[in-house]
Amino acid sequence: MEKLTSAKALSLLTEEIIVEASDYQKRENRWILHCIRVGHAARRIAERLGLDADYAEALGYIHDIGRRINHPTHPIEGYYYMQSKGYVVESGICLTHSFINNDICMTAGVGPKGEINAFLDQYLRNHPVTVYDNIIQLCDLFCEWNGYLTIEKRLLDITKRKGVTEHSKQHFLLALQLQKEIETKMGCTMPDLFPEIANEDLENKEKDYDTLLSIIEETNKNKVKKVVEG
Repeated sequence: MEKLTSAKALSLLTEEIIVEASDYQKRENRWILHCIRVGHAARRIAERLGLDADYAEALGYIHDIGRRINHPTHPIEGYYYMQSKGYVVESGICLTHSFINNDICMTAGVGPKGEINAFLDQYLRNHPVTVYDNIIQLCDLFCEWNGYLTIEKRLLDITKRKGVTEHSKQHFLLALQLQKEIETKMGCTMPDLFPEIANEDLENKEKDYDTLLSIIEETNKNKVKKVVEG
């Protein structure tokens, strides 16, 4: 089958869910807006890097496509869904998008459990990270359904919702490192490339950074305390 295009990816993403324009405004469809925003951001970064921008956009559109089937298991659902459509290579982004550098420990919040965890771990170990993986992994960490944020603000929100693990601090710092590496390759900063990021968010970067680290460290300290006292 031919390589996935952004037009086809958008069609697969919205099929039978977005029937009319008003469907984009439904709360349950915000994940689709997030995917679209990730796709647009990935295109912009890929263009700056001289890569296949349409392909990057397509991968951004489908990274969370498994949510049309089941939210908690969306990585594996998306993987099999894209495979069923014949996009074997592209299906991998559904598995890699949440794990920086394809490391199963480097994810925000508590990761997958049980058989899904075992399958993911094996897949990620056997698939070397690509530049497109990194682009989508980064975009997923600063794209909300309604706008572009700083990584600090986005991860602070995710951590408050999904909780803290022993790897949360390392994941946060690695996310910032990934951003820096891509900025260096692009020759510009993320705020330069994405002027839509609110000035307020940029001004609060250090505060959000400190708050997030404080939450992580305090939570892990309490976990250790409970184990000792337990």
